[in-house]
Amino acid sequence: MAHCNARLRFAALLGIIMSMKTWTHCWSMAVLLTACVLPGDAGAKEPLRLKPSSKWNVHYADDSCSMGRSFGEGDQRVILVADRYEPGDLLRLSFTGKPAATNLNEGLVQVRFGPKEAVQEVDFYPATSANKMPAVILREGVRIAPHAPEELAAYDAAVKAERQDFLWSEITPEQEAAATFIEVKRSIRQPFILETGSLGPPLAALRKCTDELLGHWGIDVAKHATLSRQVTPASNPGKWVRPNDYPPAMIQQGKRAIVHFRLNVDAAGKPTACHIQKSTRPQAFDDAVCKAILRNAKFEPALDAAGNPVASYWLNTVIFHI
Repeated sequence: MAHCNARLRFAALLGIIMSMKTWTHCWSMAVLLTACVLPGDAGAKEPLRLKPSSKWNVHYADDSCSMGRSFGEGDQRVILVADRYEPGDLLRLSFTGKPAATNLNEGLVQVRFGPKEAVQEVDFYPATSANKMPAVILREGVRIAPHAPEELAAYDAAVKAERQDFLWSEITPEQEAAATFIEVKRSIRQPFILETGSLGPPLAALRKCTDELLGHWGIDVAKHATLSRQVTPASNPGKWVRPNDYPPAMIQQGKRAIVHFRLNVDAAGKPTACHIQKSTRPQAFDDAVCKAILRNAKFEPALDAAGNPVASYWLNTVIFHI
């Protein structure tokens, strides 16, 4: 499975931020009223080292898989949740707890899967949990290890040459097993290290869950493993959800949202259903996304190894941002 990674952004007031990612044209869209990035750092505080305070919990849902665990106690407690929405090695991470508090509306947080892998800087949004605890939600998926500069250069060359056969390297089980902690710092109140122990077993359980998703979605798993082309947008996804799709009541209340969605795409390239994989809610945002996407989305269908059209799916994220 190819990975959404390299990013090209365009921003405008009352416009769309688009991130064009990977050779399959996997896009991310943000509906804006205003955009404001407030740089900042938590300073040079020593990170908290937090030991597990619960067991791993892997949740199998119809449209996504997640694993979670809490670390530390009391005011130092941090809850980690890692989501996946399809097979692959990208993780969508969130951290909930007082150490994750921030006074920024958005910014960059540094994440490292130690002890061997490099630091990654990722956009985040602040949030508040149902029990009023602060949280940091990473806007983009991360891998245990970032792609090497050489691989990014090879990807850029493939894009320039309009080649659609580029495949990203995959995280190995050995890399997963070697990762024993997650360090989070910058832009939050208190840097912290979550002493996860080997991530090999929990990520193996997560992989088992995501491998089963395609079957639940009615996808031919065997054909999908050898696609010669994935579902490809036939028009600009950055224009599928527009500022006037922002729910008026949510604007009045100053609400923002992150909505992860999946489209069923038939062998003719027509989107036939929209599923919300995960959302920060309220429901009005979910409804707005599906209504706009089903109205405007156009695709070239996926092709099997022999070049025949097959039913497949397309995933992405819409970010509503005031």
